[in-house]
Amino acid sequence: MQQPQSLLGELVVVALKAATSKQDPFCIFRVNEVVKRTKTDYGGGSYPIWDDQVNIPIRQGQHRLHVQIFDKEANARNLMGEGVVDLTKVLREREHDGYFPVKYQGKHGGEIYLELTFYPIVR
Repeated sequence: MQQPQSLLGELVVVALKAATSKQDPFCIFRVNEVVKRTKTDYGGGSYPIWDDQVNIPIRQGQHRLHVQIFDKEANARNLMGEGVVDLTKVLREREHDGYFPVKYQGKHGGEIYLELTFYPIVR
């Protein structure tokens, strides 16, 4: 039986805004099996503003934040872009803010501005 990875702390992700090309976007963030979702910016258009926070527990060996931006339609969600953020810097320096690229079908699909803050567990 595999031992559970020890908890290092919590990653706070604030999705502020993006530059994409669809109408009612929302984000999904994933670190291994943990998945979190932002609110939908209805009518956000090409420049959505979420200013929404999700908290993700970070375990030893987890260094990648998967980002997906979807357009919410009546009964479906359409992928607008996706990317991967290397968490090495934020785990070491405790915070890292900036624009991160997203791709759609292998091509530039826009960018998303994230505020990343890591709160380690004090032992």
